[in-house]
Amino acid sequence: MAELELALDEGRPALASHLFRAGSDLLSLLDELSETPVEWVLSDLRLGSSVARVSEPPHDPDAADYLRRAARGLAGVQAGSPLPESWNPDAVLAARHLASVDVSNGRARLTLVEDGEPAQVIELNSALGARLAELQPTERTMPGAVRGQVVGVNIARGNRASLKSQAGTVVKVTFADDLRLPLREALYDQVELVGQMRQDSSGRVFHIRADTVQRLTTPNLRWADLFGIDPDITGGMSVADYLESTRGEA
Repeated sequence: MAELELALDEGRPALASHLFRAGSDLLSLLDELSETPVEWVLSDLRLGSSVARVSEPPHDPDAADYLRRAARGLAGVQAGSPLPESWNPDAVLAARHLASVDVSNGRARLTLVEDGEPAQVIELNSALGARLAELQPTERTMPGAVRGQVVGVNIARGNRASLKSQAGTVVKVTFADDLRLPLREALYDQVELVGQMRQDSSGRVFHIRADTVQRLTTPNLRWADLFGIDPDITGGMSVADYLESTRGEA
């Protein structure tokens, strides 16, 4: 079991605003690193100095890997490594906000806990925030469409979905209330989403604000199935003679 422990204002009473803002930023980071929407749960909460532990839901143990991605990515950046390849611009922005959380005594930390034991500690401070700001990827916004498989839909914390694109990358999807039912009915189907797309500096679409959704149908008939379907099409002529006689006809 993996958990992320967020600790603020050690040694003195913590302000609620500090905890709630930092908690929101942490969830935003985890949402961006998750391939499908996850309902994160609190596995521990202590008052005084704020200490909150976030873990994967019991029915989704594989989501623990996203907790590890967040901790290891932050630790790597803090140590001078480049951004993880899977981090999109929104993930970096959420990490910047988390690193810049206000605290009364200037101390905040995020700890990866594995099976109850601390495995990695990240100091959340202005130095980490500045480093992340330097690494913030550029992006551009444009209208367009993206195709892929709907692999997750969640409306518990806003209208969110995940699309596995035909290029194999995950595209985060937001949408208006009128698309809730169409997207839920299209879960695990191939679709085309049209709306306002956001691309990173490499041209990869990482987010779309969908205006319309169209399910893509897969034809039941393959080209190979057409072989021999009409054996009398040449009228008894050989294939070569038939092509010669029809050459030039529209």
